[in-house]
Amino acid sequence: MAKKNNRRFHCVSEAQKKAIRKSYAEKSAKEKRRIEAAYPHFRYYKKSKHPALIVGEQKGSKQTAQGVKEVDEYRYRKVMHGEKDGDRKNEMVYPNPNPKDDKPMYIGKRVRHDDKENFEEYPLPWKYPKK
Repeated sequence: MAKKNNRRFHCVSEAQKKAIRKSYAEKSAKEKRRIEAAYPHFRYYKKSKHPALIVGEQKGSKQTAQGVKEVDEYRYRKVMHGEKDGDRKNEMVYPNPNPKDDKPMYIGKRVRHDDKENFEEYPLPWKYPKK
């Protein structure tokens, strides 16, 4: 029976160490590429694959196997075409900020929150009209 090699991986050369450092640097640069924008603004919500109106941000906590972890969250409102969300009337936005859509946009009144990683990194170019 062959004996298992239980030794940990060690870098053989300086070039290998440099390549590993470079890959970690690229990975961390990708994580920090989120573009911040003034509130309110629109971003795509990855879970629903629909845009959402971002109204602010907050700190939240998430339960993990290692314990409680603090996360950054966006406060957002759902964007839809329906006049009602359940029994609640939605706020109508006319003209629609999306130039490709001729139907009026409705925004739910309830403010929700979710992790920033569940939203696209780049805000949409739409402008929320001031009242």
